[in-house]
Amino acid sequence: MKINKNLFFLIVVMIVETIFLKTYMYDILPSKYFLDAHHILGIMQGIADADKAYLYTAKIFNSINFFDLTNIQEWGYAISIFFVPIIILCLIKEKKYTFGQNLFIIASYTLLNIYVLGISKDIIQFTYFLIIYLIVKNKKIKNQNKIILSCIVLLVEALLFRVYYAIMAMLIVTIYFVYKKFIKNKKLNKKQFFTIFIVSILIFFAEVFFVQLISYDNYDSILNARYSVNIWRQNDENANTIINDLLGKNTSFVKFIGNYIINFARLTFPIELIFKGIKQIIFMFYQFTITINLIKSCKKINDENCLWIIFMISFIMISVIFEPDFGSFIRHETTTMLFLLEIMKINRKKYTNDSENC
Repeated sequence: MKINKNLFFLIVVMIVETIFLKTYMYDILPSKYFLDAHHILGIMQGIADADKAYLYTAKIFNSINFFDLTNIQEWGYAISIFFVPIIILCLIKEKKYTFGQNLFIIASYTLLNIYVLGISKDIIQFTYFLIIYLIVKNKKIKNQNKIILSCIVLLVEALLFRVYYAIMAMLIVTIYFVYKKFIKNKKLNKKQFFTIFIVSILIFFAEVFFVQLISYDNYDSILNARYSVNIWRQNDENANTIINDLLGKNTSFVKFIGNYIINFARLTFPIELIFKGIKQIIFMFYQFTITINLIKSCKKINDENCLWIIFMISFIMISVIFEPDFGSFIRHETTTMLFLLEIMKINRKKYTNDSENC
């Protein structure tokens, strides 16, 4: 495959950046960036305990530790050596990127290097999303089958790793069903887009409401996922971007809906980060770029690209419930880098309708 000069330069930048960061970031960045890594190492060595997600992560790393790696820097190199070529192979399938896309790739890849490509829970999450990415990218698989396979991956992840990704699977099915009911193989207009969004949200609220009929404990856990975490973090110096529900604890379903709508707007357009420091303003613009591109891509949605859009919308919708702060949201959103790049590609293309894949 022939690679043009711009793409070659991008790949060189990525490789050099990886080497630099894996060599120096553990000395340059504050220790809070590596608390999880040290915690996971402690679990692997039997000197720490943790919840299901940490234990699963430690078990995975112990099972693949063929070279007896002992510190987070060694793990950072090893994981990068394995995943960076995979990321590059995904990138070079698109022969040319715009200047804006190049900047976005570099920014996303920098975050990926810092937050994901190391001994962390997020590299496990990235791996699950990579599997889904490869499924959705396969043009030989019909959309319905892509939905089924992707949801199976998410349900396996929910069973073994993070239980709330079962909700994401439910959201993907819901939004795709609503989309197919309203699009009718025509270009999506503003009225249709608004209708699909509102109907999807309403069905989602209904699904959450009916969870209490199956398990009230799970229902309450969903409603107050953020509150139950943040109540212990109010004075934590590492939680300066904490997201507290403005309407307080969700003591009723109506209050949950109110907090959800407010937090959806706060996460997608995090203007409040202006008051959190210069570094947080950078994250604010990064999120603005993602949100604006996602909105633009919705105007060009069709059967060929709908799953990229539906995946990202579903991811954001569950993040509104479970992310305790903006920093955690950005870190977890970084694991969707390949999906975000597909969203940006959609905005380069003119609308075309392809119903062969439905």
